[in-house]
Amino acid sequence: MILDATAGNRTMWEWKTCPHIIYLDKCDRLEIPAQILGDIEHTNFADGQFDTIFYDPPHTWGGGIHYFSFANAKERAKVWPNIKGTPTYYGWDCYKTKDALIAHIHRAQLELRRILKDDGLLWFKWNEMSIPLNRVLVIFNQWIVLMKLFVNDPTHTAGGKQTFWICMCKEKGEYIQRTLT
Repeated sequence: MILDATAGNRTMWEWKTCPHIIYLDKCDRLEIPAQILGDIEHTNFADGQFDTIFYDPPHTWGGGIHYFSFANAKERAKVWPNIKGTPTYYGWDCYKTKDALIAHIHRAQLELRRILKDDGLLWFKWNEMSIPLNRVLVIFNQWIVLMKLFVNDPTHTAGGKQTFWICMCKEKGEYIQRTLT
């Protein structure tokens, strides 16, 4: 089972109605509504329910008028009437301060850890528009970074800043060697 913990308008997905993915978001104004309306900081999911979780939190705070600050086409058309298609919404309006955003990420990663299987993977997306990646990864202190992927697509580098996908697993007390039989 896969969880998209911050589904937005599902803009990262080619198949926007995949039955193997649960789409969660706390915004109730989305063009493509989340299957589950809720906050990733506190869920009703069982411990260890998910094999893979995708978590793409806001990369900055404070809101403001920006192309990525509209949850649906009707809101966007009031400011950008000539832009068509499903809006790319990042939730920048959800957190008023840097501290509020950091606190959210901290609480969210604790919940993600709880609902991810012990051998599951967390995919975390980050853009360095306001905070460098290394400053955010320290929040994930009970996780092991397996891989960092640099996003080279210019449409995914907001403000000319680097975007990353980070693949992590849960850190355990000791590493266990597995053998194939």
